[in-house]
Amino acid sequence: MMSQSDNFQSVNSQSAISSSSTEHGVLCDCNRKAKIERAWTRKNPGRRFFGCKGRRVRNGYENCNFFRWFDVEKPHGWQHLALLAARDIIREQKEELAVLRNKVTIPNHEGSNMDISNEFVEKFKEKVEECEALKKEVLILGERSAVFRNVLVASSVGFAIILGGMIVMSKY
Repeated sequence: MMSQSDNFQSVNSQSAISSSSTEHGVLCDCNRKAKIERAWTRKNPGRRFFGCKGRRVRNGYENCNFFRWFDVEKPHGWQHLALLAARDIIREQKEELAVLRNKVTIPNHEGSNMDISNEFVEKFKEKVEECEALKKEVLILGERSAVFRNVLVASSVGFAIILGGMIVMSKY
């Protein structure tokens, strides 16, 4: 039977192994640095483990299925329940994000559009057409305004010349 001090040393040595493993890296069975992943199973929600990150082979990845727990203790009590609730919320939010991404995406800077629902595409096209029509109207009104301004200036100059001529003629 282990004494409390033996048990304490055992736990401390496991902690030391875990912390030194993260500093120096844990190598998997295929001699690559293992990646830290997070388990979201009912039994181990949020618990971290080392796994083989694999290597790229043709059209996929090859790994050695290496597995070692990073977190020595399993979650328990209220922490276990809180992690399960967090896991469920995360899953719901991921599903909601996937649905939203399928519905709406934003055009990128290169001008190509990603998938956008037909309703939004039609509304967008209508707004683009309205905008183009308004731009044309602004150009036409700008040209008309320039013409009217020129007519007004020419009329004012003509009126001033005629008025000046009348004043000069009235003195004679």
